[in-house]
Amino acid sequence: MSPLRISTQEENIATPARMTALAPSPVESISAEFEKRNLDVQSPAGDGALQLLEAGSASIFDPAASRRLLRKIDLYIMPLICVVYFLQYLDKIAISYASVTGMRESANLQGNQFNWVSSIFFFGQLAFAFPTMRVMQAFPLAKYVAVNVTIWGTILACMAACKSFASLMVCRTLLGAAEASIVPAWVVFTSQWYRKDEQAFRVGLWFSMCGFAQMFGGYVAYGVATHIGGDPSASLRGWQVIFLILGLLTVVTGILFFFLLPDSPLTAGFLSPEEKAMHAERLRGNGQGIGTNVFKKAQVYEALIDPHTWLYAFWVLAANVPNSTATSFGNIMVTGMGFSKTESLLLVTPMGAYEVVALVGLTYLAMKTQRRLFWCIIGHILAVVGAILMATTDKVPALVGYYLTGGIPLGWTTILGLTSTNVAGSTKKITVSCVQTIAYTVGNIISPQTFQAKDAPGYLPAKISICILYFIVTLDLCLIWWVSQRENRRRDEQKEALGEAYVVPDNHEFLDLTDRENPEFRYVI
Repeated sequence: MSPLRISTQEENIATPARMTALAPSPVESISAEFEKRNLDVQSPAGDGALQLLEAGSASIFDPAASRRLLRKIDLYIMPLICVVYFLQYLDKIAISYASVTGMRESANLQGNQFNWVSSIFFFGQLAFAFPTMRVMQAFPLAKYVAVNVTIWGTILACMAACKSFASLMVCRTLLGAAEASIVPAWVVFTSQWYRKDEQAFRVGLWFSMCGFAQMFGGYVAYGVATHIGGDPSASLRGWQVIFLILGLLTVVTGILFFFLLPDSPLTAGFLSPEEKAMHAERLRGNGQGIGTNVFKKAQVYEALIDPHTWLYAFWVLAANVPNSTATSFGNIMVTGMGFSKTESLLLVTPMGAYEVVALVGLTYLAMKTQRRLFWCIIGHILAVVGAILMATTDKVPALVGYYLTGGIPLGWTTILGLTSTNVAGSTKKITVSCVQTIAYTVGNIISPQTFQAKDAPGYLPAKISICILYFIVTLDLCLIWWVSQRENRRRDEQKEALGEAYVVPDNHEFLDLTDRENPEFRYVI
C-alpha cells in the first residue's frame, strides 16, 4: 500500500503561479508556465501513465489495436463496476421495500420516524465523505472499495435483527458511511480507463444499474411479500429476508471484487506491458493521465474556488431533494395513488426500466453527437412533465408521471461524466467528487423530510417542490454549458494571440496539471 505523500516541490511550483491560472492571465505567461515544469518520469509529481509509456513502443499504437484494447477493457472492467454499483443502489433502496413488507410495524415506527431512518443514511455518508477522499488516494483504490463493499453488506444483513427505531438508525448511519466511497471511486475509475469521448456512455452504463436495481429489487420484494411476508408464524418476516438476501449477496461480491478488479491500469494483470503503454497513449488526449497517489493541497484549493465545482454541486443538491420518490418513498407514493402495498412492489419496477432506456439511450446519443448537455436537457424536460402529472393527477396518469421522473438521473450521469472529463488533476478530481457526494447527501437528508406524515397519502407539498426543483436544475445545466463554452473561447483567443511563441512541451498531459493550469485543456459539453 502506498503511503500518503505530499510533494513539496510540486506545491512550490503551484504557488503562486498555479493559483493565478484560475484567473485570465496575459498570454505571454502561458508558455513560460510550461517551461518551468520539467517532465521527469520518476518524479512523484508526474502521472502513473508515464511509467506505462516506457513499457511499449509508439509503433504499436494503431487504430485497430486501440479498438481491440477498448473492447478488452469494456469486457473486463465495466461488468465489475456495474455489478458493484447495482448492489450499492439496491442495498440503499432496500429500506423502501422493507417499509411495505412489515418493517415499520415490527420496529414500531411512529409519525416521521421512518423519514429519519431514511435520512440518517446520508448523515453517515456526509460524515465520511472527505475522510474517504483522503484514504482513497492513499491506499489501492479497488482494494479500498472492496473492503467497503464487504462492510456495508455485513451491516445490511445485520439490519434483519433491528426491531427498534434506535437500532435502525445506527445501522443506516454505518451503511451510509461505508457506501460513501463508491461514486468518487467510480468517477476516478472512469477517467483512468476511458477517453473523454468514451466516458459519458460508460458512466451512463454503470449508472443505469440503478434502474436495473429498481426492477430486480421490486420483483424480489414482491416474491418475498407474497410467499413469506403474509405468514405471521414465520420465524423471519418478509423485510428481514430482504435484508439477509441482499446483505449476504453483497458480502460475497465484495470478497470477489477484492481479487478481481485492478487498482489502476498500472497494476492491471489482464493487460500486457505493451497494452498498458497503448492505454496510456490512448488517454493522452484527456490531459489527465491515469492519476497519482500524491496529495496536492493547491489542487484542493483550486477545486473549492472553481465555479464549475459549485455549478455541478448545485445540480446534485437540488436534484436529489426529490430523490426519496425512488429510494425511500417510491412504494409509499404508489400506494397513495390508489394501489395496494403488494401491487406497489411491482408497479415501481417500470420506472427502473424507463430509467435504463433513458440513461443508455440518451448517453449513447450524447456520445455519438458529442452534445452531452443537449440530450440531458431533453431528459429533464420529460421529467418536469412527469412531475407535473404526478402532482395534478391520480391513478394511471400519476403513475405515468412517476415513471417519467425516472429520466432525471440522466443529469446525475452527465454531471459525473463532466467531472470525469472536465476536471483534471488527481487530487482536484477526487475533491470535486467528494464535494458532489456531500451535496448528494445533503439533498437526500432533506428529501425524506419533504414527505411529512400529515401530508399522506397524497404528499402534495412534496410533489410541488419536485416540479420546481426539476425546472431549476434544468436551468443550471444551461448555465454549465454557457460557462464552459465561454472559457473554451477565452483559451482559444489566448492561444491565437500568442501565435508561434506558444510552445507546448511533450507529455504535458501527464504532469498531473489541473484543467485550469493547462492552457491546452478544453471543456467537453
